[in-house]
Amino acid sequence: MKTEWLRQTIRDFEPYKVPEIQEHTIINANESPYNILDFPSVREDFLKGLAELKSYRYPDPFAEDLRKALAEYVQCRPGQILATNGGDETISLILNTFINPGDTVLVHTPTFDIYGIDATVLGARVVHVPDDDGYCRSAEKLQQAIADMQPKVTFVCNPNNPTGSIWPVSVIEKLLQTADNIVVVDEAYLEFSGQDSVIPLMEQYDNLIVIRTLSKAFGLAGFRLGYGVAREDIIDALSLTKLSYNLNSVTQLMGCVAMKHRDEILGHNLPPTIENRDYLERELNGFDGVTAYPSVTNFILVRVPDGPELIGAMKDADICVRFYSAKDLQNCIRLTVTTRDVADRIVAVFRSLYKEVSRRA
Repeated sequence: MKTEWLRQTIRDFEPYKVPEIQEHTIINANESPYNILDFPSVREDFLKGLAELKSYRYPDPFAEDLRKALAEYVQCRPGQILATNGGDETISLILNTFINPGDTVLVHTPTFDIYGIDATVLGARVVHVPDDDGYCRSAEKLQQAIADMQPKVTFVCNPNNPTGSIWPVSVIEKLLQTADNIVVVDEAYLEFSGQDSVIPLMEQYDNLIVIRTLSKAFGLAGFRLGYGVAREDIIDALSLTKLSYNLNSVTQLMGCVAMKHRDEILGHNLPPTIENRDYLERELNGFDGVTAYPSVTNFILVRVPDGPELIGAMKDADICVRFYSAKDLQNCIRLTVTTRDVADRIVAVFRSLYKEVSRRA
């Protein structure tokens, strides 16, 4: 293939390759350890709905039943919801709707890579506001950058991936007040935090878009179901760049079933995840030279003295974790929080490599 056939903005990109995973304990993608179909009530309703599906019919292009169910969950109007093929599609739709070549997209860093990648493909200028030491995001720096540049779109991952930190609603409101253009708040991991969503702010700020997903807390990563929340005029605009049938009928059905049983699902999934997260953070911070950064999510970012050495030890223990090559995440790994058994195995690997130190009271 001739390189000149490619869009200019992607000519330096490396082809996307899924790394081969040989380990049996996979905690590199922040997936839930819980299968939603293990809930008898969920399985019964899903199979009943599946039996009634007509495979020859195209899916509802706007997933109206699902919109109503999601709107009830997040306390907004159905017209303020756009159901998408995972949160990644919501990101893509936002950028395809609002970005022209040369526009500025602002992100804090380190954060979810897809914001910058998708923006670069469209020819945007991506500006990064780096964290302070210790992966402390500076709201003041980001707010100042917004005031100085007035970027076309600003992305805030809240809680942030990969650092696990979160800003209160009041901080997001200041950013919205400063921005003349779109501010996107990605709340993919919000359920684990116990913090309020910023969704109610959209009644006051017409430049807010919120991204949510059922991949994480609900354990529906394999079904690919995310959604955007914004004022009706923004949802209508996003729909201009949406594929006609972006969400298949089976996923729409599962989303409705998950919403029907959301209290049971979250009541089962969240408490042990939070308990195991706090346990892991506490244990890992007890090893010399190891820093487990505070997290409100279902993952923990950990800095170690020698990243490759730890990765090798994890492989030997049949555990696959997320390792970073980026300079600002050097010697950092991200651990998905799953079960207590897996947490204990992780601690055992650290114990084999690092000296335990006196724990803080």
